[in-house]
Amino acid sequence: MADGRDVIAALERMKQSHLTMHHAVARRLDINPTDAEAIAHLVADEPLTQESLRARLLISKSAMTALVDRLERSGFLVRHANPADRRSTLLTVSGFARQGWHNGTAKVVDAIGPVAAALGPDAAAVVAEFLDRVTELQLGLADEVMRFRLEARE
Repeated sequence: MADGRDVIAALERMKQSHLTMHHAVARRLDINPTDAEAIAHLVADEPLTQESLRARLLISKSAMTALVDRLERSGFLVRHANPADRRSTLLTVSGFARQGWHNGTAKVVDAIGPVAAALGPDAAAVVAEFLDRVTELQLGLADEVMRFRLEARE
């Protein structure tokens, strides 16, 4: 019978396979993994402000500016005026980027669909809740890990 350690090990394997797929899509689009991560965040939650995307990517302001300039120049990203705050811009992916992202991830989504459907509604609800809770924990811990890194330098 599986226990918590088996679940954690399975999650680690899943995270590694996700990173591998993420890098494969980046290579397919001929962009670097951080740029691909930015596109993934925007495809999932656009529009985002430059600052909110920067916070998700955990990169410096100067690196974020370079990333946005690079993705805009190459046709992957579009800047829009932010009607709520004239000092900031909203970022969205271009149609070209969205199509490229979906083409790169479609095989995975198509393959996972039947596996998820085979769970049945009750098991699917448990798995979805578990994954959502783990996601929230990881996002919260990312801030803590970054603070530890900065404090360790002092």
